[in-house]
Amino acid sequence: MKRIVGVFVAIALVCVMASGCSSQVSENKPISQIINEAQTMSVEQLQATIAKYQKAIESKQAEIDAIRKQLQKIPLAQMMGEEAKKLKAEIENINGSIKALSERLNVYTQQLNKK
Repeated sequence: MKRIVGVFVAIALVCVMASGCSSQVSENKPISQIINEAQTMSVEQLQATIAKYQKAIESKQAEIDAIRKQLQKIPLAQMMGEEAKKLKAEIENINGSIKALSERLNVYTQQLNKK
């Protein structure tokens, strides 16, 4: 029971940290809209946005690290159990989020390189 509570507290803490770092960062915004916004931004705005996306990705990676530590604590005999499956699914969701953020980050980076 303590392990489960610890997992949820760790996840909640990382989520709070991620939401604080990711203002104006969206993994759901359409790429076409990101391209249009990036074309109208100044170099300074692009650099600031890139930094925000990098921080958001770093916080997601920290979240994955925290979950992996919890996963490592699960005995090998229980790796196919519900708790392990939930943790693995959470890692997959976060990886999807990182991929979406990276795609949007690349748009801003490409636009910065053009300027």
